[in-house]
Amino acid sequence: MKNVVANPVELRDAVRCEKKNISLTGGFAKMMQVIYKGQKVDNNNLLEKIDMPTFMKLALDPKTINTLMTTYQVAMKEDAQGIKLEYMKV
Repeated sequence: MKNVVANPVELRDAVRCEKKNISLTGGFAKMMQVIYKGQKVDNNNLLEKIDMPTFMKLALDPKTINTLMTTYQVAMKEDAQGIKLEYMKV
């Protein structure tokens, strides 16, 4: 079963609960696209390096980001409806 999240707090909770599949859509997926692109590079101090709203940086603490980037594999899909990010636990 896929857990669809709509904001950083729901994402943080899904990561902490170790959900197997996490899906992000719409504007939130567009904001998180910055972190998706960062996954291909070094994730040390990633939150300091990227430009994202303060409320997202507060909800997505470094431990959550590290877990998201090391424990989950992400795939991005872009279609007529917009951007969709799919996180699958490995």
